[in-house]
Amino acid sequence: MLTRFAMTNAWNYRRADRDDIVELASWRGAGSLGLRPHFHDESQIVLVLSGSRTFRIDGATITVPAAHAALIPAGMLHAPMPTQDQETVCLNAYVPASRAPSSLRIIRIGARWRSVDEISPEHILEIADDTLSHEPSRSTGPIDSTKLSVALTDSLKPIGEIAAGFGRSREGFSRIVKRELGVAPHGFRLLARLNLARKLLRDGEPIAAVAADAGFSDQSHLTRLFRRTFGTTPGLYWRD
Repeated sequence: MLTRFAMTNAWNYRRADRDDIVELASWRGAGSLGLRPHFHDESQIVLVLSGSRTFRIDGATITVPAAHAALIPAGMLHAPMPTQDQETVCLNAYVPASRAPSSLRIIRIGARWRSVDEISPEHILEIADDTLSHEPSRSTGPIDSTKLSVALTDSLKPIGEIAAGFGRSREGFSRIVKRELGVAPHGFRLLARLNLARKLLRDGEPIAAVAADAGFSDQSHLTRLFRRTFGTTPGLYWRD
């Protein structure tokens, strides 16, 4: 079974103790937090039990009402928007990228659960597999977005040199990255470093070491950006 959650007015992250679910996060509060635009290395399944969640994705405002689930593919830039007044109960499940579709999906799941503690890992994976079975074939553009993300995260070269490798000027390359990945090259690299920090914290590294290994100037720099992006601090993120 999933680890029991203690609901607070902040995102509460917990391990699932399974290979097919990377981690879980719960929220219960009056509305929900607005956070900086970000993406995940994993696919995110958003299960809304009551209230609603709202995201800004590809220039559109997407609302996920109660009794629905949103499946946000790995690498998709999304900005959780604040909602007010109405109490919202939500469970986020982060699963390997291969377990969810490559495009955003919102599906009805029905009012099957009264609390996140009633949701089993099998329920989560059932939702992921059901949407994956209806996944259309993926089309590719002139420059594949995966190649862009790999080039930006696997290389320490300046943006201008990476752009030259794609046969583009720095400005032209930046426009392509913004169009395909939703954020400018330096912004994408920063989000990738935050995701690396998240992984290192899951692996048990001390926060100060994580800040250094992920390329942040110090622990407070990491903490400030981590809280604004993921809705919690590094110290609270991976506590047992």
